[in-house]
Amino acid sequence: MKTDEIKEIILQSFHEKNNSHAFLLVTNNVHECLHDVFDIVKKINCLNHGNDECNICKTIDSHTNPDLIVVKPDGKEIKKDQILNIISLFSTKPSISKFSTYVICDADKMNDFSANKILKFLEEPEGSIVGFFITESLNAIIPTIRSRCEIYNYYFGSNSILDLLEINELEYSKCYDLALAITKKLNAEPKYSLMSESKNISKRERDEIDLIFKLIKRFYVLKYESIQLCLYGNLDYVTNIFDAIETNDVSVIVKRIKILDNIINELAVYVNKDLIVNKFFLLWE
Repeated sequence: MKTDEIKEIILQSFHEKNNSHAFLLVTNNVHECLHDVFDIVKKINCLNHGNDECNICKTIDSHTNPDLIVVKPDGKEIKKDQILNIISLFSTKPSISKFSTYVICDADKMNDFSANKILKFLEEPEGSIVGFFITESLNAIIPTIRSRCEIYNYYFGSNSILDLLEINELEYSKCYDLALAITKKLNAEPKYSLMSESKNISKRERDEIDLIFKLIKRFYVLKYESIQLCLYGNLDYVTNIFDAIETNDVSVIVKRIKILDNIINELAVYVNKDLIVNKFFLLWE
């Protein structure tokens, strides 16, 4: 989903008065994402519905709006005093805006005290307070914050399946379809059937075999992140990948990722690629 579409979804939720009180935007460009958040904040508070300039929009543009607080890391981290300042300033109703809004850039840089303090707004949400957390590292955000936010992948640039799989177009054309087909067969095929598949892989060049295993591992990692972190639900091009992995059992998925990790590491060390490929299908469960 494109960034403009995500912005429209967020704005529509405010228009329909069913908006979340906190949004977690996972991005590859914190600065550009902050710019878009400012635009959202203007539109949800604008007195003239975007038709003409209003005083509130002007104060947001000039960074003088008393109801908008932007927090960025002070040095290497976001410190407790920065979060306590939000809590103190937002203890009363908004001064001139409809919403009091706090934006935490590089939210993964919150220290333990800061992260636990901001939970006050997340656990006891008030209708007039809205928060935006911006991060490039979702896994660095504590689970109690993630679970209380509406999460969006807010990526700039091509934002394609190639980016998600961390491969280029040539690698995609050479190995994606085969890796996906093997992934489907790994669901329930008996081992004797899978062993015949090993011959089709072993005859390929070592770098292609390595890429196939890395793609299958990436498929499983994406499935894990989808289940555990509620990611990628807005990306149409991951549907085939998720459908190829029938299990939703996280423990099984984790075991399979470890098997793939070990095979990829062994393939880089041992000369006999046939043996490694056979070992993969024998270990699979």
